[in-house]
Amino acid sequence: MVLALVILAVVVIVGGGGTAVAVVHARQVAAAAEKAEQKKEAAARTRAEQREAQRAAQEEADEAERSSRAETVKEVEASVKTMAEENVTKGLLDGPILSVSCNPVSGSTDDLTDTTTSFDCFAANTDNADGTQSGYFFNSTVNWDSGEYTYGLGKSAS
Repeated sequence: MVLALVILAVVVIVGGGGTAVAVVHARQVAAAAEKAEQKKEAAARTRAEQREAQRAAQEEADEAERSSRAETVKEVEASVKTMAEENVTKGLLDGPILSVSCNPVSGSTDDLTDTTTSFDCFAANTDNADGTQSGYFFNSTVNWDSGEYTYGLGKSAS
């Protein structure tokens, strides 16, 4: 009988110990799974943050390019005005040249996929009584890739 009680005690102890080991193991597995899920979520957040940073950097670069294009249009207008004033000095055009404005007729300054833009530029030499202006048309083409531009008297062929 003592032997049976000893065997029963051993079975209870071993069985209880096995249950304890199983509970500890289950907790370890659950903790490892939770840690893996946290790492996965952190990696997803990192990727999302990287995508957002890339998007913001691209947006900043695009805005800088648009600003650069706007400055180039101002340079074209100044160059056309200089040319028009030289033509006034030579007696080819009537002056004075009051202002020059250039507007895209082919391509765009905002669409960054456009590699060239053609402009019609108007060099005003007279303010009319009705609020309009009279003057001369010039044309210009800007190559956005090289930053170079050409201009001349007359409307663009576009």
